Amino acid sequence: MPKPIRILMTVAVVVMAAMTTTPVAATPTHPLTRTITDMAGRKVQVPVTIHTVLATAPPPTTFVYMLAPDKLGGWLGRISKNDTQFIPKAYRDLPTFGWGRRAMNYEAYIAARPDLVFAGCEPGMDPSRAELTQAKMGTIPVVCVDDTRNAVGYAPTLRFIGNLLGVADRAEVLIRYYETVLDEVRRKVATIAEKDRVRVYYAEGNNGLSTDPSGSPHAQLIDVCGGLNVADCQLAAGSGMTPVTLESVLMWRPEVIITTSQAFAMHAAGNASWQKTPAVKNRRVHLTPSQPFNWFDRPPGVNRIVGIPWTARILYPTLFSQAWLEGKVREFYSLYYHHTLSEAELGSLLGF
Repeated sequence: MPKPIRILMTVAVVVMAAMTTTPVAATPTHPLTRTITDMAGRKVQVPVTIHTVLATAPPPTTFVYMLAPDKLGGWLGRISKNDTQFIPKAYRDLPTFGWGRRAMNYEAYIAARPDLVFAGCEPGMDPSRAELTQAKMGTIPVVCVDDTRNAVGYAPTLRFIGNLLGVADRAEVLIRYYETVLDEVRRKVATIAEKDRVRVYYAEGNNGLSTDPSGSPHAQLIDVCGGLNVADCQLAAGSGMTPVTLESVLMWRPEVIITTSQAFAMHAAGNASWQKTPAVKNRRVHLTPSQPFNWFDRPPGVNRIVGIPWTARILYPTLFSQAWLEGKVREFYSLYYHHTLSEAELGSLLGF
């Protein structure tokens, strides 16, 4: 081969190698990262383009799934087979990350290589707590978001995450549904006189003898929907569930009992002592729907939006019709869970 041709070929190989192995550097006009202020007031540098997100708690995980499911890198805890029927197939088999009493597996988060990790925070939280999580996540940016234990305060977090993940328009659609339902319920129950408000007990645990009083995020939908939470007990921080006695419940005389425990719902129906309450006597014990996530509590997060019309309906059926509830549930599942409910699925959720 003539020498000039060999020289040209060598130059071509070098140029091609440089094109395929050298990353494109950030420039002032096309940066690879940007600095944001998260919901705890921290300055955080995040990628301009975000492909994959994880979270360290269930509420922000659910936010991501609702807003940008294709960016969700995994679930917190394992989703049961019964719940997956309400989740599109594309998202059912995402990796799962441990949640609960066990220590977080930070190595698993790092190995998954997300573009950022959302950590739940509460208003006024000490930002140094988030810095501890950041230190364990290494170079993966940790962004604090309000974990919205406040059922009337979901809009700011929906908007913040929507803007950050590039789905601001979708966030506004979800907010419109949420605020419309919330405003309608609050407006209608505001007309109910105090003496006419339904007396409600939130029965937790398999024996129904743990509860959360008014002011607790775990029982907040009772307050939002115009019920009178009869629990006269200490407000427990964190996971709540204040122990009470059956004698106290009988004295409180609840007209409606809400429970997340199927075991308790069955127990109360056949127990002579519980049958002394007006709620059990009049068959107004309501088991909360829970697929794919609970409508009323645990977690007390954005999954409770659909619980607002449900709770309003069971407390005040003359103000909120069954047809109205069914329409709101169908719309919620389509918008938030990316799933069109069949008539059979709607019936299984609502118990008809």
